[in-house]
Amino acid sequence: MNEIILKANDGKEIYTYIWDKVKNPIGVLQIVHGSCEHSKRYEDFAKFLNENGWIVVSNDHRGHGKTANLEKNELGYFSKHDGWKIVVSDLKLINDYIHKNYKNLKVIMLGHSMGSFLARNYAIDHSETIDKLILSGTAWQSTISLKIGVKTAKFRQKKYGHKNIDQFIWNLSYKNFNKKFKLEGETGCEWLSIDKENVRKFVEDPLCGQIFTTSAFKDLFKGLLYIQKIANIKKIRKDLPILLASGNNDPVGNFGKSVKKTFKKFKKVHLDVTIKLYENLRHEILFDITKEEIYNDTLNFLNK
Repeated sequence: MNEIILKANDGKEIYTYIWDKVKNPIGVLQIVHGSCEHSKRYEDFAKFLNENGWIVVSNDHRGHGKTANLEKNELGYFSKHDGWKIVVSDLKLINDYIHKNYKNLKVIMLGHSMGSFLARNYAIDHSETIDKLILSGTAWQSTISLKIGVKTAKFRQKKYGHKNIDQFIWNLSYKNFNKKFKLEGETGCEWLSIDKENVRKFVEDPLCGQIFTTSAFKDLFKGLLYIQKIANIKKIRKDLPILLASGNNDPVGNFGKSVKKTFKKFKKVHLDVTIKLYENLRHEILFDITKEEIYNDTLNFLNK
């Protein structure tokens, strides 16, 4: 793995990781990681893809991993203004780098969880720059709840500041994901996967599990409203193959229900979308007990 730093338009240093030990590459997979995690977690998956002809490139988002400046309290924080749009623009920076350095190769994007929401936004704005799209652990949220969330976050940002670590909104959102699984352990992260070792690693990783700032919650809710507007979904090119892949026991996707809703919304505007729900799996299908199956299914989608 190679670590590089790419500079965004505002001068922010975006830490980016490249797994490219591939003799005859077929293409490049751009991974868009989820909230409260970082790109290096995907190293095992990246090495598997390298062995099968695929280069992998992924960056740590603002507020995440090494891109977050800990001295400036940036963990869980995007930006003072338009944080969501800025994070999406960072993905374009990475994508431009890929196209410049790996000419004539297919470029496919995989977004997980919040990364799937960012990838959906990216596809709305730049679907011509990717050949396929994989959305892992995605969802469709209540519009009313999101609008209330934006108003609440705006009020709390005005009262407590944009870098306020917002335990209140966290308790109303992320904390609820573990309700069904709380008897299985005391970490609060049992909802992530059946694999207890994966949960342990996540909990013990100092760059995982951070609570978002008030402004980041506002940015996230506004971003979700943007990607769920039908007029915006229609901007995605109709011939872009899209795969929705989730566990049917994933609370983020309402145990498969809101993943199916996303599928129906995409189908309604004639997008080229397929869906795969994995029995009993939870949120992190790429890290769970049957990850080899998901690895191979993903590879098959990349290659077909």
